[in-house]
Amino acid sequence: MKKLLVIALALCMTLLACAAYAEETEYQFEAEYTYLEGLEGLGVSGSPTGIGLAAESSKASNDFYLGNLGVNSPVTFKITSDQDAAATLKICVGTNVLGAQKWNPTTFVITVNGEALAYEEFETVPGDDVADQQNFKVKTIGEIQLKAGENEIVFVAGENTYRSNLPSAPSIDYIKLITGAALEMEEYPENIE
Repeated sequence: MKKLLVIALALCMTLLACAAYAEETEYQFEAEYTYLEGLEGLGVSGSPTGIGLAAESSKASNDFYLGNLGVNSPVTFKITSDQDAAATLKICVGTNVLGAQKWNPTTFVITVNGEALAYEEFETVPGDDVADQQNFKVKTIGEIQLKAGENEIVFVAGENTYRSNLPSAPSIDYIKLITGAALEMEEYPENIE
């Protein structure tokens, strides 16, 4: 009888774990829908500002992404969660016309509610299409903690000299959050209208 009880308890725990996992949702939030007013980017002949940071690419999700990013153009995703919850953070990034570059918590700073994330280094490399070398790829940043209410996930250039001796950041297409919480993002679709 004890064995049967232990097996039944183990089965219940497995089912509960599977149910919790099955209830996770993957949310995708577009970078070009974040608040862009007042941001200053980097450029070869004049620096793009505000909605000028949104660029078109048929290879980007929604056909738009944010590029020419520097220290004065932090990309801020304002995410509202219905509860305190863990989430897996992924980001789709491109080369930002920088050639092959390595990104880590020093060269590319990612914060969640003001706290800098530690994550494994990743690389961006140009694609084969000379007309559009962004070569967007999804990178898993890792587990983050969301709080009930508004959360800010911010991406900004760190300590590097990747663009004409100025700090730069990879281009950002979108982020993905995988979580059991219900999420929404404050969006500005007029950025690309």
